[in-house]
Amino acid sequence: MRNALASYDFGTVFRAVRLQAKLSQEELGFLIGLHQPRVSAVERGEHQLRDIAVVARIAAALGIPVALLGFHSSPAGSVNGEEVSWVDRRDFFGAVAAITLDAGVHPELERLETLLPVRSDPPPPRRIGAADVEAIQETTAAFRLSDYRHGGGLSRAAAVAQLGYVLKLQDARCSDQVRAQLLLATADLAMAAAWMTYDVEQNEAARRLWMIALDTARRADHPRSADLTVILLLDLAHQALHLGRPDEALRLVQLGAATATTRNYPVSASTRSYIAATLAWCHASLGDAEPCQRALGDAQQFYADADPATAPPWAAHVIPAEIAAQHGHSFYLLAKAAPSYAPIAVEHLRVAVESFGSAYARSRAVNLPGLAGSYFYVGEVDSAVAAGHEAVTEISTLSSKRAYARLQVLADAAAPFGHDSGVAELRQCIREALATAA
Repeated sequence: MRNALASYDFGTVFRAVRLQAKLSQEELGFLIGLHQPRVSAVERGEHQLRDIAVVARIAAALGIPVALLGFHSSPAGSVNGEEVSWVDRRDFFGAVAAITLDAGVHPELERLETLLPVRSDPPPPRRIGAADVEAIQETTAAFRLSDYRHGGGLSRAAAVAQLGYVLKLQDARCSDQVRAQLLLATADLAMAAAWMTYDVEQNEAARRLWMIALDTARRADHPRSADLTVILLLDLAHQALHLGRPDEALRLVQLGAATATTRNYPVSASTRSYIAATLAWCHASLGDAEPCQRALGDAQQFYADADPATAPPWAAHVIPAEIAAQHGHSFYLLAKAAPSYAPIAVEHLRVAVESFGSAYARSRAVNLPGLAGSYFYVGEVDSAVAAGHEAVTEISTLSSKRAYARLQVLADAAAPFGHDSGVAELRQCIREALATAA
């Protein structure tokens, strides 16, 4: 192996890694950021890897000591000895893929508590049972309900503190069955805490929490662990899209789709529908209309097979209103470059905002700016202004900094109509709302 690395013979390296970790060429490709045909060509000796950025990425993903490649040594998560945040680090996708594919533990995840942005110190019990796991599940459900209704800000700190305590329960004595249920419940709680943290724009802390959730779900030998893992990857893709990184989001969705088909346990139809819907959002963000529409068709078809009564709690939000919202938002993004998609966006987003009840107040609020923007693209200025004011009012009641980003996009969509007095008033209301939220 040392000789192979010294001569940059990555064909030997890839074959050895796949044999040791029991990975397919596609799975190794996810891990190191290469497509399967290229992995195959490297293994056959038909392609040599010489690009320094590619080699460095592979070294980080596989944990190769960089000195063996002729580089100066520095930790994968640091630059010039300084820690790089989980939002900006180049090896982030490699760490996610390593956890998802169970291809070795990332060194910074050996003690998950170190990733927590907030720590808690109450002593855990020495023995736990099924009732303790049920209590965790009920608490997570309450946090999730608060998040959907009010935004993440109200309960985020409590959820993170609860997670700090629950993580310590992993050292308690329990049966194997309870252990599997505990790990799944812990991962779900970490997921809820991550989403609430993301909702208040604490993106670095949110990614740390999602990494905890991914690693905990990986260790849960439970029939629903694959389903939860996929939704976690889609959450990370959602964040990447929000941060303006559609290429990163697309890779995360593709990893989620591969996970859904390669694990021992199947994922729910609701989750398959959400994979396709998020894939459509990625394509729409990249301006790829045809694959976007194909993915939306798949989302609709998968959802037709779903039974909401049996959906896992983390996929319970995948309801007809959410499917309509995903369709509408994707067409809204496409309409920015091709206004012919705007009427379709209006149709779907109007259904979405009319269908979301009080239990999903945030979902309704964050889709109102898209509806208003779509009305602007269609040229229905009065309807756009009315929906825009409704968006400002409803978003202003939420504890969700993320929602305000949608208002800024709406302000940009309204700019060409700024000569209209009603539009000018709306834009002033948006500026005041954004200033209050800053």
